[in-house]
Amino acid sequence: MKKVVIAGASVYGLNNLSDDAMFSVFCRELHRNIPDLQITLLARHPGPKLDDFYHLRSIRNLDHETKEESIGRWFNGLNPGDTADHLRGIWNAIAECDLLVIGGEPFIDISLGLYRGPAPYASLLVVLAKLLQKPIMVNGIHVGRPLRTDQGKELARFCISNATLVTIREEHSRPLLQDMGIETDNVVTLADAAYGLDPIHGKARGNEILSKEGIQFRSDRAVGVTFRHMYWRWDESAWHYYSRTVAELCDYVIESFGVDVLFIPHNTYEAGQKYESDLPSHHDIVGKMRNKTHAHQIKGRYNIFDTLSLFPLLEMVFSNRRHSLIFGAIHDVPGLGVGEELHIKVTMEELLLGGRRFVNIEDFDPDVLEKNLADIWYNRESLKAKMRVALPPLRARALMHAQLAADLVRQ
Repeated sequence: MKKVVIAGASVYGLNNLSDDAMFSVFCRELHRNIPDLQITLLARHPGPKLDDFYHLRSIRNLDHETKEESIGRWFNGLNPGDTADHLRGIWNAIAECDLLVIGGEPFIDISLGLYRGPAPYASLLVVLAKLLQKPIMVNGIHVGRPLRTDQGKELARFCISNATLVTIREEHSRPLLQDMGIETDNVVTLADAAYGLDPIHGKARGNEILSKEGIQFRSDRAVGVTFRHMYWRWDESAWHYYSRTVAELCDYVIESFGVDVLFIPHNTYEAGQKYESDLPSHHDIVGKMRNKTHAHQIKGRYNIFDTLSLFPLLEMVFSNRRHSLIFGAIHDVPGLGVGEELHIKVTMEELLLGGRRFVNIEDFDPDVLEKNLADIWYNRESLKAKMRVALPPLRARALMHAQLAADLVRQ
């Protein structure tokens, strides 16, 4: 039996559907490529539910159980008085494996100290794998926000330089890595693994969720909205402006196109910062709308496949989460993306939906947004045709993350 250890940057299994989407495709394809395979996931909250859903075994990683427990402390197990039982489990799993995979987005400037934060976590695992002489894959990274701190750059350079293979989601990440002094000879450009999701066919499953939520549309068409609070950069005043503007846009969509609006959360994790979950954000927005009877919020916590089943119910998507736009695209639903150029704009261009289908978050003008939404609404069929051309090669590259990992396992 072949064995792979996967260590996300504290993301997998935390109710973040973007990360769950990429992870589910990667695990599915690993099993397809290597039928006799055991996947071990280093997780913050290991357990049977996680194991059964992804067909793996999960063990505790270096995280504390909650953010509050981690304040002022190093990784769990590295503080005086900590139990070290899970450290032995991590050591044994990597010692027995054929490949260590580090996924997620560990190279961001939120490291909290020497042994706290995503980048130090990744570097510790790289050191352990090197000591045990195991191949290392850094999988599916996305440099959407270039590193600015010397510590962040150094840790990223250390991990990438010591990896056997690095896969990136978009080619624009390569020059950003090079600008930080990182050699990229071991870096392969593929695509976001979420493009490898299988679409949900039909509306039955989505309608079941609406029924469970007590939602009944008042019209025969719906527009999906997922809008996150960018709490790491917005203060209360900025959030008031953005949430009020999104509320006005939703009212405009309802009144202009005769539709209902369905708010679909992509993150429902509540053990961290309040607005890490999309639920409070959506609640704030709906509270500022005029047409509340046509606005509906998904309030339950659903897995990636249940959430995907809502997209066949939609005509259009509006979001500042890139994966909401990808989920729409694989279900033939065009969208308007707002956000940062290296994060959202590149996705719209991949889907051949550039130009007016993207608005920079710094240019969040209601009049422009209304015009762009109307342009998408009245040109839905032509935009669908473009996406149908774009998606097959994106899906093929998305599946290659696991194929390349399987090649390393078999070496």
